[in-house]
Amino acid sequence: MNEDPVCGMNVASKEYSSKYKNKIYYFCSQGCKDRFETEIEQYDKTGEYDLIIIGAGPAGLTAAVYASVTRLHTFLISKDIGGQAIDSTKIKNYMGFDFITGPELVDKFKDQFLHRHYLEHVMDEVTSINPKDGDYEIITRNKNWYLAKAVIIATGMKRRKLAIPGEQRLLRKGVSHSALQDTSIFAGKHVIVVGGGNSGVQTAKSLLQSGSRVTLVEKANITADPSEIEILNRNPDFEILDRHDLTEIYGVDKVEGVQVQSLNDTAKRKIACSGVFIQVGLIPNTEFCIDLLELNEKGEIKIKPDCSTRKEGIFACGDVTEVFGKRIIIASGEGAKAALGARKYLSAQKEVRKATHDKR
Repeated sequence: MNEDPVCGMNVASKEYSSKYKNKIYYFCSQGCKDRFETEIEQYDKTGEYDLIIIGAGPAGLTAAVYASVTRLHTFLISKDIGGQAIDSTKIKNYMGFDFITGPELVDKFKDQFLHRHYLEHVMDEVTSINPKDGDYEIITRNKNWYLAKAVIIATGMKRRKLAIPGEQRLLRKGVSHSALQDTSIFAGKHVIVVGGGNSGVQTAKSLLQSGSRVTLVEKANITADPSEIEILNRNPDFEILDRHDLTEIYGVDKVEGVQVQSLNDTAKRKIACSGVFIQVGLIPNTEFCIDLLELNEKGEIKIKPDCSTRKEGIFACGDVTEVFGKRIIIASGEGAKAALGARKYLSAQKEVRKATHDKR
């Protein structure tokens, strides 16, 4: 795996490459290769843009494609490509597909973004947005800075953690906060799934199909589709512990078991297991703009019908907002709407600046 020197994306393919000073560099796309060869002596990760999009899940990538079509000078910043969509094992009725997996859909998104509607981009994390003379200065974790007349925030959500002993220490050693693509490694083993929503049930279903024995732990009541629960309950390798709280994950170099506590009588017991999948919901990625924008009680960004926020020139779309329905297809539509809203805003600002200039 090679790292694109322009955007920082991990690149498995060697289709796009360039040799410089006896070293071969590999790129995610022709666009990044062209940028590298044009600015090879002084590649600078700073810049001024009409629009900066933060986040590259379904909402951010759709916004990027629409921004590309409108010819806005746009830059995209994201920690990864695909967002939470890449963890979805089953996506039904996304337009054009009766069924498709998250990774397959993300590959199609990436192909469209990188090869058909290329935009400048970098793999980095935004840490702050600061108003500056009518524009917005954006700072990243890698200490790069950018200036934009308008901003679209599409940072999605991240998985909620339990914050219990053993959770962080045994992460990727049997503990996972996302659906595992290769569940066969737990075949014949006992696995704990925490969370009684649709994500938890979907994970339990995948593990059972791979030959695992599964115990589903839920602190409150099971909220997943009753028909799905009914199917799982027919499997002798499946068990539900509702009104139980997972209080500890233990093991030395790998998961060896968990401790659960009943909420009915506070009794505690240990259960031997080889893996723990934590599926207890999501929280919006708004830490970097919490003091800038108006958030609801869930920490989601409040938006108007055109995806604008209380801060002129800043738009938001997808799961990071209060919009109804946390679905990939809804996030994609909101991304298109945000790009159109940003274009309208920028056009209006251009007319204002022109009128001001003509009066002088």
